[in-house]
Amino acid sequence: MTLLGHNGAGKSTLISYVLGFYNNVRQHPFLPHFAEHVEPLDRREVGYAPEAAWLAEKARAIDYLALTANLRGGKSYDTAALFDRVGLRADPKKPIKTYSKGMKQRLLLAIALLGEPMTLVLDEPTSGLDPFGREEIESLLVDLAKTHKLIVCTHSLELARKLGDEVWILCEGKIACKRRFDSIEELEETFFRLRPSQVD
Repeated sequence: MTLLGHNGAGKSTLISYVLGFYNNVRQHPFLPHFAEHVEPLDRREVGYAPEAAWLAEKARAIDYLALTANLRGGKSYDTAALFDRVGLRADPKKPIKTYSKGMKQRLLLAIALLGEPMTLVLDEPTSGLDPFGREEIESLLVDLAKTHKLIVCTHSLELARKLGDEVWILCEGKIACKRRFDSIEELEETFFRLRPSQVD
């Protein structure tokens, strides 16, 4: 599914819920409604890439991969193959501070793919990228959608249309629409028709 909505609509809250970060639906006012539409996932079968992960700039990519693999139960992996899969053309032994914004986004995707999880949960995977980097990440996500179930939170209507998955439009903590769209024009019309009473 692809999650769309204004700032504060509840996209990140919904992601936190499906990842099991809430113990019960009373912990947030949006959750009772969300719980009617989706259940928390089994985190053992999920790879997660947050929008703005705190990456220790002096650390190396291979250290993050090793740490995550260990946390996921000692999953085996091939660093070179993983980097190639996400199109990350960088030296895994160099400090992350030498990576561009796009490289860091690809590294987060590589980390999410460790252990071949069934589902990838991606929060704003193209955030802060220039048009060239955004196009490359979008193409990568379209390819990943062929082999994985994706839950993508984004502000990009174009990405939502490219993925071709069911789109959930959130508005003020409610799921206002849940369907597939045949065209970007149809998606735009529906999205702006469901705009909130106030926009941050």
